[in-house]
Amino acid sequence: MQNPPHPPHPPHPPHPSAEPEPDYTAQKLAELGVETPNERTAKRLIPWIASFGLHALLIALGFLLTWTVIQLQEREPTLIVADFHALVYQPVASMEDELKQEKITQDQEKIKPIDKLLSEQLAELKIDPLSAISDATSPPRAIDFSPDPSANAATFVGLRSSNAKRIVYVIDASGSMIRSLQIVIQELARSIERLTPQQSFGLIFFQRNEALMVPPTTRLVRATPDAKIQALKWIDNEVIPAGRSNPLKAIEKALSFEPDVIFLLSENITGSGEFEIDQEDLLALLDKLNPINKKYNRRATLINCVQFLYPDPLNTLKKIAEQHGGTNGYKFLTARELGIEAP
Repeated sequence: MQNPPHPPHPPHPPHPSAEPEPDYTAQKLAELGVETPNERTAKRLIPWIASFGLHALLIALGFLLTWTVIQLQEREPTLIVADFHALVYQPVASMEDELKQEKITQDQEKIKPIDKLLSEQLAELKIDPLSAISDATSPPRAIDFSPDPSANAATFVGLRSSNAKRIVYVIDASGSMIRSLQIVIQELARSIERLTPQQSFGLIFFQRNEALMVPPTTRLVRATPDAKIQALKWIDNEVIPAGRSNPLKAIEKALSFEPDVIFLLSENITGSGEFEIDQEDLLALLDKLNPINKKYNRRATLINCVQFLYPDPLNTLKKIAEQHGGTNGYKFLTARELGIEAP
């Protein structure tokens, strides 16, 4: 009996280490100059890579140029000329002034008949009254002695700062100003009235730890007639002297607008009680906020100071003016000068 035939053995799988047979078709296509799949993929990616690199380079150049321009556009401090010698405020009229004015009026009534007679005689002689008195009252070159109005000038209670385009007033509105704040507001009205639309201004009052700014509170406004009226109306309705005060926030806010000049007025700038500040701390803060520009050897903002009504034993405002206001940057304005205290 024959044994059944054995089934054929299945072919052995190739050994893992065996090398794959070469792709002769790909080799022949490469020899004929046909692109391989890898070459086609590379050609598709290269333009994208190049474009990405170019855009990245342009962005980097843009950032570099912007940073360079910012560095070059350093604000040059405006040279402000201050003059405290010619006072521009008008003292409050006293009872004595009213009596003098009444007497002048009575005298004018008495000389009216004389004026009438003199006018009739001059008319008969055909003489111009103006020409008759011009030699006595008008020197030939009187205009040479008149001060020329300076462009972009700013004046406040005796201070005149020429070449100032951006002006900020920082005023004490603490309880100690309750008797005299109205006088200060009158001086503010005179001061901003002299500003031109080419100038801009801001008004900030300090009270307690607050900085009360006339709207808008985020920028200075052009000195147009409407802006002046709105500012004074707001002050009349909103600013009421009360309590004690700390000027730090008001001064910091004023300097944030990068003005050419700040007029700082206070009766007691360092305050007292819970709102009292150390003089050295105040001076240090101002030096940090308004440092000397080494390139121009002056500070960006001129701070002119008015010590109001009564002297300060510490002379804080005077020291601020010496460091930030330059020559003639300080004025002590007494109650007697303002006509609210008997001589």
